[in-house]
Amino acid sequence: MTPLADTHVHLLAGLDDGPETPDVALAMCRTLVSQGVGYVTALAHQNPDYPENTADRLRAAATQLAVALREKKIPLSVHPAGEVMLSADTLDEWRSGALMSVGDHRQWLLVEMPHDGFLDVLPLAGALRPEGVGLIIAHAERYPPLLDDPVLTREWIAAGCLIQVTARALAEAEGEEENALRRWATDGFIHLLGSDGHGIDRRRPELTAGFQRLTKWIGRRHAEGIACARGEAVLRGEPVVVPPPAPIRRSWLARLFGA
Repeated sequence: MTPLADTHVHLLAGLDDGPETPDVALAMCRTLVSQGVGYVTALAHQNPDYPENTADRLRAAATQLAVALREKKIPLSVHPAGEVMLSADTLDEWRSGALMSVGDHRQWLLVEMPHDGFLDVLPLAGALRPEGVGLIIAHAERYPPLLDDPVLTREWIAAGCLIQVTARALAEAEGEEENALRRWATDGFIHLLGSDGHGIDRRRPELTAGFQRLTKWIGRRHAEGIACARGEAVLRGEPVVVPPPAPIRRSWLARLFGA
């Protein structure tokens, strides 16, 4: 099988709430390789809780990790990234060079919502798009205003955003959450898969079960497009092709009356 790509995993030891030591980070990398993962982010949070996590700091830490992986002969390609908490200052921070793009390619910015709210990303997406930069919505399944609103999700995708979903959420979802995620999958709203791994004993990086559920819902070819080819392209800075979402489904009543 084509190697999986984990587009959301914290691997920079001591920089945030991810692995505390380099040994834990290497153990996480071995775990990922055992699942068939070939490409990963080496990311840390960029938000007010971690003011020292500049792009330069993340870049240097990812380089150190890559050297350690080569020395230990762990066959994993790591790509630096920041998980940026959205704020009114995000655009200025990006333009100042403070924020780390995914893979350091200045093509994609991985963003999450502030802890106390939900923000419309359309103004930021519109400002960044002329610069050739798109937004990746980290662990998008966490945001009910997005998950439960297909019209809003379509608007964000049309603005150039990629929707990233956590593999564990796919694997463990039940009831209404499962139904919503399945609709996202079948409608073409899921673009990338991430483990959001933080450690070994806590929030272990796991992709397999989520990938298997995605395969069950949309078939292996489409699941590999999300979890393998597109993820690799994002991390390597290559062109990313995103098929348009499925047409909006109308109820039988709306079809009957031509609505």
